[in-house]
Amino acid sequence: MGLPLITQPMIIKLQPGDALYEPISNNTGEILKITPHPNGKIVLIRWRMEGQLHHDTEHFYAKVARSIKHGEMEYTPKSD
Repeated sequence: MGLPLITQPMIIKLQPGDALYEPISNNTGEILKITPHPNGKIVLIRWRMEGQLHHDTEHFYAKVARSIKHGEMEYTPKSD
């Protein structure tokens, strides 16, 4: 009888320049900036869709991190 596998929680540190991909809508986004807010950090994302103008959205940092952990968004850190 084997022991249950214990996995480490995924730690995500979002930074400006990181890329996001949302497979449901086929949107590709880039984090433009992260600003402090009394209720948490605010992440500004610029989404680009093929053949359309870009649009910017603001989300709470925790919501973006949770979406990445649950697989709703794919995350690629900025390469230096």
